[in-house]
Amino acid sequence: MKKLFIIILMLTAFSVNAQWVVQTSGISANLYDVEFINRYTGWALGDGGYVLKTTNGGINWMNIPNPSIIGGGILSSIFPVDSLYCYVSGGHDVILKTTNGGANWIEISNGNPNGGIYNGVHFLNRDTGWFCGSSRVLRTTNGGLTFDTAHTISFNSDIYFRNFNEGLYCTAGRVFKSTNSGMNWFDTNVPSSYAYEFRKLSVVNSQYVYVIAGQSPLYRSTDFCNTWQVLDTLHSYPPSVMQAVAFSSVNTGWAGGSYGYLYKTTNGGYNWYRQNTGSNQAFWGSIYCFNDSVVWGVGGAGKIMHTTNGGEWLVGVSNNGNEVLKGFALYQNYPNPFNPTTIIKFQVVNGFPIKTLGNDKVVLKVFDVLGREVQTLVNESLNPGTYEVTFDGSKISSGVYFYRLYYLNSVQTKKFSLLK
Repeated sequence: MKKLFIIILMLTAFSVNAQWVVQTSGISANLYDVEFINRYTGWALGDGGYVLKTTNGGINWMNIPNPSIIGGGILSSIFPVDSLYCYVSGGHDVILKTTNGGANWIEISNGNPNGGIYNGVHFLNRDTGWFCGSSRVLRTTNGGLTFDTAHTISFNSDIYFRNFNEGLYCTAGRVFKSTNSGMNWFDTNVPSSYAYEFRKLSVVNSQYVYVIAGQSPLYRSTDFCNTWQVLDTLHSYPPSVMQAVAFSSVNTGWAGGSYGYLYKTTNGGYNWYRQNTGSNQAFWGSIYCFNDSVVWGVGGAGKIMHTTNGGEWLVGVSNNGNEVLKGFALYQNYPNPFNPTTIIKFQVVNGFPIKTLGNDKVVLKVFDVLGREVQTLVNESLNPGTYEVTFDGSKISSGVYFYRLYYLNSVQTKKFSLLK
């Protein structure tokens, strides 16, 4: 009996560590941002003027009193510079600062009923930083005592600077860049036709930039937004609206959206698989990656979730990016490039631990580089086996396209080229 108890205890511990687990926020308000300065000390904030802080990795979250409620209590972004200095931005021109870890707050700007919203904040050190929001970017070099203002053409959502001169901000379907410390901005021409708002910038190694919004593709730049790539359509199935993206390294990242759906990639965004996050259907508002294993996410109704090993696939597969899903496989088309027809091969096999094969449809779609659906090739229940489908590109123009296989909340995507 003792041996059986030990085995059960070990299995329980493994199950908890292998998944996303809920951390208790103590509130029911929506949360929009989460940031950490090390493995254990982090901050989160959102509606109702709530600012939360943890010093033990999220085992406990403390409600930190602050004066933002005077301005309406809608907080958007937080940037902890170090263990003492932290900046907060939000609605009604809210800009707050603490120099003692949240024990006291300095109201740099607060409570303007006719003011706008500061959605993004980024600091290089205790004194030098930027805020972005309603058609403007503010720069300070003295910790908020004074600001230089740059007027922009759009409503801004997030901001990032890799040094004093070079920075980015994102907005609806566009990313703008500055090379003179935020005083002037130019469009980097993200190849997007979508009006969905890019709410978050994810930057890795001060060079790789990732953005996603709504049901649009994932866009990546490898040269700090001089050029862009369309890596994946990431149309979740069933459909959800993507609102947050964060990469811990060049290859490993997460994207979260409505209905509690969370997806992970381990090959830089070319393929995504849904994560096992339980039954919580609240939206994902922000994701923070400490490394490839330790990650936090916050969202609707006070949601805070955490993983210590990168999360678990929903369909019970390994996190190793070199392994193929148990349940299906999508192969490279042949010929490739093609003109005008090509064969797409995929395999459906047994092995799903949570659903019975044959009760759910297999969906195979083709998209263009802007994420627009070109054609649905398969949409039916299939028995285990290997299948081949012919795609005819005679009615479309030459270019790069993507074909994507959906099954049981997981997806695989591959790229092919039509040359005429």
